[in-house]
Amino acid sequence: MKMLCLLLFLSVMTVNVSIADLETMIAHRGASFDAPENTAASIALAIDRGAKIIEFDVRETVDGKLLLFHDNDLKRLCNLTGTFEALSGEDAADLDVGSWFSKGDFSSEKPPSLAASITQCLEGGAIPLIEHKSGSPDAYAKVIKDLDVVDKVIVQSFDWEFIAEIRKRLPKLKVGALGSKKLSDRKAQLTELKPDWVGWSQKDITKADIDWLKEKSFHIAIWTVNDPARAAWLLDSGADKIITDRPKFLSDNLSQ
Repeated sequence: MKMLCLLLFLSVMTVNVSIADLETMIAHRGASFDAPENTAASIALAIDRGAKIIEFDVRETVDGKLLLFHDNDLKRLCNLTGTFEALSGEDAADLDVGSWFSKGDFSSEKPPSLAASITQCLEGGAIPLIEHKSGSPDAYAKVIKDLDVVDKVIVQSFDWEFIAEIRKRLPKLKVGALGSKKLSDRKAQLTELKPDWVGWSQKDITKADIDWLKEKSFHIAIWTVNDPARAAWLLDSGADKIITDRPKFLSDNLSQ
């Protein structure tokens, strides 16, 4: 039995990232409409519903630990004062990040580590889409190298300098440049950076922007879209992926 479990684990760990071949819907912070965001429960639910790419946010504690958490401050998710980055890894890992969520009892949910979340996604047959919120390129690169998953994950960030630096450390890593506002103001930067992935706000993207990105052969993901009609328009306009809190709901309604 142990040998069978090991073989199953190795089989999913050897699946490489192939962005173009993956399904259209990306689970935003896991299945975050039905479970608290950036938790093991949210990732598990996304896997159970068939998500093939799972996005989650990562921050670095004061002592260099990388854990899943979206906000800089602790108010919304934990009803506490202070910032996540000021916490030690031990204290951050003990935060209650589930009780705020109104659906069900998730009070046992704590912020999982980056390493644990990567492994959870891969064991479930999903690609981890790691969004950098804070922390150094070296810290992220170390986790990815230690797990030997450089060709099995995607790393994205609004900080394009971070993207450039982690790519220097891990040249084979798939990277994504996130943005909002006027894409036209950042065409030169995107052309120079040449990310594998461009993720833009659905509030700001235009058909002309999508056309330009396609001309430059960028893979396009649009965030965060929960309305099937809006998702359909974006896909018809040339977007490749939709980042959504409700991946199965959008998939089901688009197919109908």
